[in-house]
Amino acid sequence: MITGKAKEVFTNWFNKKHLDNFDNKPVLTQIFALCEWLKTQGYAISTKSNYYDSNYSAKISFNEGDINTQGHESLEKALVSAIELAVEDLNDRLEQVCY
Repeated sequence: MITGKAKEVFTNWFNKKHLDNFDNKPVLTQIFALCEWLKTQGYAISTKSNYYDSNYSAKISFNEGDINTQGHESLEKALVSAIELAVEDLNDRLEQVCY
């Protein structure tokens, strides 16, 4: 779910909260922790379900605009997709800061 420079920054934040073994936590705990951390980085993730065809979507909001994910069969998959997109954008921003 999280890679690159963002993983390093997240791990430091996670450890400062006196938590450990992130990779061994249940998936929903990982999702919650990443969503909370992404808020500190300027990303807000919200979800929506469509009761008509049972699809789930998630929206990432940040300074540059919004990104929507759509058509997921579960809320978990919609959130993971949103987290991955936010992390990808954050990694791009972190690379620009480092160079």
